[in-house]
Amino acid sequence: MSKKWYYVLAILFVACSWVGNIWYYEANQLGRTVFLEHHVETREGGGSVFDLYYVEDKRADKTLSSIRIEGYPEQIVTPHPQYAEYQRQYLGKVMVNLDKPAHGKEGAGEQRKEPVLVREITALYSDGTSEQVDIGEIYVWPGVYGQENQDPISGTSGGSSSDNLGYESAVVSRPLQLTAFSSKLLDIAEEGDLRIFVDISRQIPGTSYRSPPSEAHIELRGEPINEIQLPFQINKGDSIRVSHQFDMPPLEKSMQVYQLILRTTFLEDGRRYWYRDTMIPYHPSPTDREMTEFVRESRRKP
Repeated sequence: MSKKWYYVLAILFVACSWVGNIWYYEANQLGRTVFLEHHVETREGGGSVFDLYYVEDKRADKTLSSIRIEGYPEQIVTPHPQYAEYQRQYLGKVMVNLDKPAHGKEGAGEQRKEPVLVREITALYSDGTSEQVDIGEIYVWPGVYGQENQDPISGTSGGSSSDNLGYESAVVSRPLQLTAFSSKLLDIAEEGDLRIFVDISRQIPGTSYRSPPSEAHIELRGEPINEIQLPFQINKGDSIRVSHQFDMPPLEKSMQVYQLILRTTFLEDGRRYWYRDTMIPYHPSPTDREMTEFVRESRRKP
C-alpha cells in the first residue's frame, strides 16, 4: 500500500474519532433543565423548608435562576445551582420557604385541614424566559399557629446518618393514648422503600425521667408502625422513639426526592388531641453512573 493510502486512512480515523467524540458528548447532554420527581410534605411559614432538585448541563445555554409557586406571594427562594458536580452535569437545588397563602386563615384548628397540593411550579431562567414545570407532588400543610405551653410531649434527642437513617425521641409528662400515625406519603413505607419503627420505653415506677445518652450509632429499634396495636397507652414519664430508614432501589427511585411529615396523634383524657411531627427526608445523592443513566433516560422523554 502506498504512503498516500496510509495518509488517507489516518485522516479517516481521526475524522471518525472526532465525529464519535462529538456524538458521545451530545448523547450525554440534557439540552435543558430537568427537575427530579418530588414527593414532599411541608408547612407554611414557621421556618419549614423543602428542597427542589434539578439537573443541568455544565455548558447549558440557559440556566435556572429561580422558581415561583403560585398563591404564596412572600415565599423565600434560595438557589444552590451547583449543589453537586458531575462529569458533564450539575445537580442543583432550590431551598423553598412558603409563607401563608394569600387566601389563608389563621387559627389553631386550621392545622387539621387538608393540605394544598402543588404539582407545577414556574421555572425562571437566566435568559428571561419562564415555563410551567411538573415537579411531582408537594403537599403544603397549614402552619402550626398558637402553640400551647401545656403540650405534654417534649423532644429529648434526634439524629441522622449518611445512610438515610434517622430518629427522634420524646418523653410524655402526662398519661396519653397513642391513637394514630399519618402522612400523605405513607404508601412508600407500605411498598417497602421506607422502614419506620416505634419504640416505647416504659418508665420504672418510683424514678424520675432521665434523657437517654446520645447514640454513637443510630439504628432502627422497636416495632414497625403497622404492627403496633392502636390505641396504645403511654404513661407519665414514658419515652417514644421514632426511627426510620430509606432503602431505595436503583435509578427508578434513587433520583426521586422524598420528605414526609409523619404525624403521631395522642389523646388525653378521652377529649384532647396532641400531635408530634417527625420529618423524614430522602435527598438524592446519585453516583456518576446513575447520573449518566438519568440523563440518557431523560433524553428519551419528550
